[in-house]
Formats: sequence, C-alpha cells, structure tokens
Amino acid sequence: MRKAQTIQDVDELGADQRYLEIRKEAEAAAGPVGSLRMRASGYLNIYTESEGVCRFALVAAHGALWASWYLVCAHIAALFFAATDWSCRLSPREKYRQFCDYVEALKNINKLVMVETFILIRTLREFGVDYAVKNGVPEDLAKKYARAIEGNETESSVLRELYHEHFLWEQERVVSTKLDDAFERFTWPLMSNLCQRPWVWFSYFRVGKSLKFKSFTDQAERVEKGLIAHDRAVEFGVDRILKITKIRLKIFPGFEWLPL
Repeated sequence: MRKAQTIQDVDELGADQRYLEIRKEAEAAAGPVGSLRMRASGYLNIYTESEGVCRFALVAAHGALWASWYLVCAHIAALFFAATDWSCRLSPREKYRQFCDYVEALKNINKLVMVETFILIRTLREFGVDYAVKNGVPEDLAKKYARAIEGNETESSVLRELYHEHFLWEQERVVSTKLDDAFERFTWPLMSNLCQRPWVWFSYFRVGKSLKFKSFTDQAERVEKGLIAHDRAVEFGVDRILKITKIRLKIFPGFEWLPL
C-alpha cells in the first residue's frame, strides 16, 4: 500500500478533483444497472486491489452471480403467476410491472453498494485514512482496512470483523430504506411474499446448504446470512473461490434479462 499522505499534501495534489474521478471510475466499473455479471467482475478487481483484504467484495461477487440467474427464473415465475393469480385484482400487466420495478430497485442497490466499495478501497489506497473519513467512511472501518491492507492485521478473525463492519456500513449508507420502500410499492401479495423469502445458493455452498430468508427486509437477518456466506467462503478457501470465479466468468459470461 502506498504510504498515506496528509490531508494538506492531498489538497495540494487536487484530491477533491481526483476523488470525483474515482467516483466516475467506480460508476464505469459497476456498469449499467442491469449488468450484474459486470459487477461480479468488478468486485473481483476490488478484492484483488485490496490485497485480498476486502472479503466483502469477494462474497458480493457471488451475490451478483447468484442474482444474475436467480432473477431470470423469478421473471419467468412472475410472468406465469401474473397471468394465473386471480386472488389479486391488479391486471396481469400491472402485477408484472410491479415485479420489474422491484427488481430494478434491487439492481440499483447492488450497483450503489459496489460503487461505494470501489471508492472506499481506492480512496484508502491513494489518499489514506484521513481523507476517506473526510468523505464519509467511519473512522474505525477506515483504520482497520488501512492496517489490514498494509499487512499489519491479516488474521482471519480480524478480516471477519472487518467484513462484518463493512456489511453494516453499506446497509446504513446505501441500502438504508431503499429495500423497504421497494416492498412498500410492491402491492401484489403473492409475488411480494415470495420475494421476501428468496432462496440463496452461491456456487461454493455445499449441496443442501442454501440460505433461506424469512424476511428479506429484516436487516439483522441479511447481516446474519451475510456472515454465514463469509464463513463458508473462508472454509471453502478464498484463493480457490477467486480462481474458480475468474474462470467461470470467462467461460459463462451469461446474459441480462430485459423486461418487456
């Protein structure tokens, strides 16, 4: 990691202008809102840039890959149920529109989380802790990342705690009320209830060890499931996951669902 500069030195180098450039780079790396696989690739780059410290990015890459095929299946189910669910008075077109709006909200959240993660790691590497804190990163989180990237704290328990703090930060900074707001507008009971209980299975999970949600809008449950995904990644082997995922993205680039 490059030696951190003081805020005075950073200001002389036009840090604020560079920070805006970093944000533009983050937006470009995240790609279009619908491009989940592009973000999976971007997350892997963040993980590598962090010297393998940002395990949040590695797990998030698999979250994006899982969503890229899961949401295709969900779209097919939504089309079927929109035409056959007579318990709701909404028209089939309106039912499906509401589902598509919800998926769009999910993808927007996914993009925003990656943008902030990109900015966090890049800002720490280029400008150090003080400048990251100046731009909204919690001081404790910034300091822990800096120490870990510098190689001073690389114990698994420390990186797990760092992952946990990062997860909580992005829930507060990015997700906030966006998920609740999306569900509030989702008034088709059948599909809304199904979306509250997604079936999550990342490629490194063992057979029969999927994560089943009771309430996706429950932040505590999302954090709990996120920690389980992290612990399974460590058990599987993070280097092994990185290698397999890079190969998988090259061989199976996938496609993005385009709503009607």
